[in-house]
Amino acid sequence: MDPTIQDSPVNLRHVIDKKLRKLEESARTLKLRRNALVPISRLPPEVLEPIFSFLFLPDKHERPTTGGKPDSLAWLRVSHVCHRWREIALNQPRFWSRINFNTLTFTGATQVLSRSKMAPLELTANLCKADFIWVTAFRKQLEANISRISQLDITANQYTLNGIFSAFVSPAPILESLSVIVEYVTPGGMSISASTSLPRSLFDYAVPRLSSLKLDQCKISWKSPLLKTLRTLELNNVYRRPSLEVWLDAMDQMTQLESLIAHSATPEAPPLGTTVSEPTRVITHPSLTQLHLVAPARDCAFALSHLELPSLKVVGIHANSEDSEGEDVLAVIPLFSRNAYGSQDVEPLQSVIITGEPFLTEVIAWTARDADIVVQDPLDLIGAAYSARAIFTATGRTWTVGTNTEILDKVLAALPLNCLKTLTAENSFVLPEKIWLSHAPRWPSLERLRLIDTAVSFVKALLKDKPPEGPLLPALTKLDFLGIEFQDDVSSLQSMLSVRVAQGVPLKAIALCACTVTDGAVQLLGEIVPDVQAIDDHYWRNFEWPTLTNWSRDMDHLLNGDFNDIDEEEEDDSDDMSSDGDIDDEDEGERLDE
Repeated sequence: MDPTIQDSPVNLRHVIDKKLRKLEESARTLKLRRNALVPISRLPPEVLEPIFSFLFLPDKHERPTTGGKPDSLAWLRVSHVCHRWREIALNQPRFWSRINFNTLTFTGATQVLSRSKMAPLELTANLCKADFIWVTAFRKQLEANISRISQLDITANQYTLNGIFSAFVSPAPILESLSVIVEYVTPGGMSISASTSLPRSLFDYAVPRLSSLKLDQCKISWKSPLLKTLRTLELNNVYRRPSLEVWLDAMDQMTQLESLIAHSATPEAPPLGTTVSEPTRVITHPSLTQLHLVAPARDCAFALSHLELPSLKVVGIHANSEDSEGEDVLAVIPLFSRNAYGSQDVEPLQSVIITGEPFLTEVIAWTARDADIVVQDPLDLIGAAYSARAIFTATGRTWTVGTNTEILDKVLAALPLNCLKTLTAENSFVLPEKIWLSHAPRWPSLERLRLIDTAVSFVKALLKDKPPEGPLLPALTKLDFLGIEFQDDVSSLQSMLSVRVAQGVPLKAIALCACTVTDGAVQLLGEIVPDVQAIDDHYWRNFEWPTLTNWSRDMDHLLNGDFNDIDEEEEDDSDDMSSDGDIDDEDEGERLDE
C-alpha cells in the first residue's frame, strides 16, 4: 500500500475508529460480566417475569393522577435497564399480547404481534379517523389472529364495523371480552350518533368463552347465542327494545350473568292509560350482583317488577320522568328500595350523599361509613360511586315546583337508614326544613354531617322545640360547612349550637371550608364548640358539586376504570418503537449500580 495513503488522515481515522469499536465491545463484555455479579442479576427469569408483569397489568380501577394519558407501553422501560432484562422482556410473549393500535405505528404493532407468538391477544383500536388502507390492514390482522384473541375493543363508524364484522366468520375459541362502540366522526371532527347490528352468525356461532359484552349504539338480538355465557353485559342505546317475554326468556337463560348495565335496552312499559296488572311472570336471577338501569321511569319500574334478585350487591337506577308530578318515579321507589339492601348485605347502609336541582334528585348510599366524606371532586364522585351499594337518580324536565323534594322524601323514607353514620347534603332546592324534621328522627346514629351550599333549613330545623322522644340527631358531633356565605351573621348558627348544649348533645367540631365568615364570627362559635376550623380554600369557592346524571358516559368510566375522558388519536410512538417496530437500542451498560 502506498505509504502516503496509509498515513493519510482518513485512513488513520478508520484505524482509530476500528480500535474504539473493539474497546467498546470489550467494555460492553466486561460490563455484562460485572453486572452478572450484582445481587439482583442472580434472580432467575421465572422470578423477574411476574415482577415485570405488575407494570404490564396495571389495576384497571386505578385513576391516573397526572391528568395525562396512561402510558400503555410504560412497562417497556424495564427492557432499557440492562441487557439481561431486555432479553427477558423480548422473549416473554405475554408481555407483547396487549396492543393498542392507536398508540403505535402499524409497523410497530405488526412487530409486537410477531413477538407475541401464540400468546392470547388483547386488542384495542379506534378506527374513526383511520383511512381505508389502515382499516384493511387491521382487518387482515384480525382475520389472521382471530383464534387467539381474548379481548377485542373496537370503536368505529357503522360502515367500517360492517366490513370488519364480515371478517368474523371463523370461531373465536378463547375470546372472553368484546366491546363494540359505534361512533361517526365528521370531517370537521364532530362526533354524531349512528348505529349498526351484530351479525347473527358472528364468529360462526362459536364463542364458547365469551363472558363480557359491551355494545354502544350497536343492536343485538336478545335471542343471540352470544348472550348465554355472559357474566357482564352492557347495552347502551341499542335502539331495539325487546318484548317482555323475549327479554325474560333471555334473562332466564343467562344463568351466569353477574352484571347488567342497560341504557334504554329493557322492555317498554305498556302505554299510558293502560291498566297494569300484577306481573304474571317473575324471574328469579340467583347470580346477578350488579344492576344499572337507565330508562324512562315507567320502563324502570316495569323491568324491576319482573325480577327477583336475591344476590344483588349494587343497584343503580336513573329514571327519566315523563310526568309533571313525578308519579312515574314514585312507582319506581319501592322497587328500588327492595333491591337497595337485603339479607346478603353484611353491613347496614352507613353513608349517604343527597344532591339535586329543581329537575333532579339524586341519592347515593354506601354500607361503609365515611364513604361520602372522601368525595372532593367530580372524579372522586365517580370513583366513590364504584363502591356504592345503591344509586337513585331521577330527572324530570316538566316537574312542577316541589316534585323533586317529594321524590327525595319518598326515597329517604324507603331506604333503611336507621344506622346512618355520615351524610353529605347539597343544595337547598331538595332539602327544605320539612325534610330535616321528617327524617332526622330516623337517624339517631348520625355522627358527621357535611352541608354544601345549604345550611339555613338545617339550622332552622334544629332550632325547633325538642321532640318528646329527645333531641334530633343525638349522636351528631362533627359538622362541616362548605361554600356557605355566613358573612358577619352567624347568630342563627350560634343559637342552634347553644340549643344543642342545652339539650345535652353539644357538637365537638365545626369545619368552615371556603365559607364567607369573619374572624370575629369564628371566635363567637369557638366559645360554644371546642374545635372550630376556618379553611379559606379557593378551590371550593369555585367548585360545582357533581352529579351522576350523565350515566351513559359516567357509568362506563365507573365500571371500566377509564377515568380519562380523552379521545385517543393515532400516535407515532417513536420513543418506544422505531420505524421498523424494534425497541431502540441503548448502551448495554448496566444502570443498576450507577
